[in-house]
Amino acid sequence: MSSYIISVTAADRVGIVYSVTGALLDLGGNVLELSQTVMRGYFTIILEAEFASPRTREQIIEAVHERGKRFDLQVQVTEVKDGREPAQAAAGERFILTVLGDDSPGIVHSIAGSLAAHGANIVDLHARVDGQRFSLVMEALIPHDLTPAAIRSELERYGRAHKLEAFVQHEDIFAATTEPSPVRIAAAARSQGESLASH
Repeated sequence: MSSYIISVTAADRVGIVYSVTGALLDLGGNVLELSQTVMRGYFTIILEAEFASPRTREQIIEAVHERGKRFDLQVQVTEVKDGREPAQAAAGERFILTVLGDDSPGIVHSIAGSLAAHGANIVDLHARVDGQRFSLVMEALIPHDLTPAAIRSELERYGRAHKLEAFVQHEDIFAATTEPSPVRIAAAARSQGESLASH
């Protein structure tokens, strides 16, 4: 098995995910993990794909370009050697950090620096400025010997100085309060059909 991290960027258009995953499927690849977003009109996807037969970086890039030539894709491929890279960051408890408030330069830089100084590892982050409002949602691994209260206190101190509200929740609590309920697609489609028939 060979595994690669693949990132693709392009001006956003309908069908890019279909195109990229189709190219990987044609090469016998299986997507193990994927994250995709559209930022200011630009599409970006990063994923890990595993291939049963050996593939080269060049083969993957060529296949993605060929399938998506109408999208003018920028493609980068990194091989995951020996299956997976050894963990470089310390393990810890996973927490969800949320920051909301007025925008100003350097917010992400300051928060990231504070977490790094405490040994906390950011594993997922989404931040956005809408007008003058700033919002950030982050998943971070907080070392076992560091209390959530210490991180919360640090964020609140920074927040007071910059007119921001900061919240810290353990992953389990966050999941328990925001877990979406499953939707049965067949049942939903049938219900919609019955609703249309009654009109």
